Amino acid sequence: VRDNSHMTGKKEAKVTLVEFGDFQCPGCAAASPTVKKIIEDYKSNENFNFVFRNFPLEQIHQNARIAAEAAEAAGAQGKYWEMNELLYQKQNEWNVSSVPLDQFSNYAVTLGLDVEKFKQSVLQRLFTDVIDADLKDGNNVKVTGTPTFFLNGVLFAPDPGKIPTLEMFKQAIDTELAK
Repeated sequence: VRDNSHMTGKKEAKVTLVEFGDFQCPGCAAASPTVKKIIEDYKSNENFNFVFRNFPLEQIHQNARIAAEAAEAAGAQGKYWEMNELLYQKQNEWNVSSVPLDQFSNYAVTLGLDVEKFKQSVLQRLFTDVIDADLKDGNNVKVTGTPTFFLNGVLFAPDPGKIPTLEMFKQAIDTELAK
């Protein structure tokens, strides 16, 4: 977890769940409602922190990098989590687009962002260093696909090859919180 990572709690929280995700990944989109529920269920617990790290798989997802840029650009205007959710909810609208920034700009309007500032941030790739740092960190901890979750620094894959269920996450989080 870096100081500039997008997180729901404090970096020093007793329990930290980290997701390395790709906004164009169908598995990440499928996991998104579960992640949203975890965030909602633990938002008032100061001992819990959820962190999202960018891991765009550009070799198989042509719009993954620009989607990460869009999320970061929204984050610069205080709407990271809202854009994160929209990118996953509306993945089928932009994932094969030759001009995904058009859709992303519409989402920026919906979120009340300064759309011109948002577009310029994306076009200028202002967040390349952030995304590259996430990718490097993911590679360093042997992330090979998305979504990949770590609970307190340990790979969380109770059923390898499948996205953990809400119950699996909650049981593991509650176990860590009880320690």
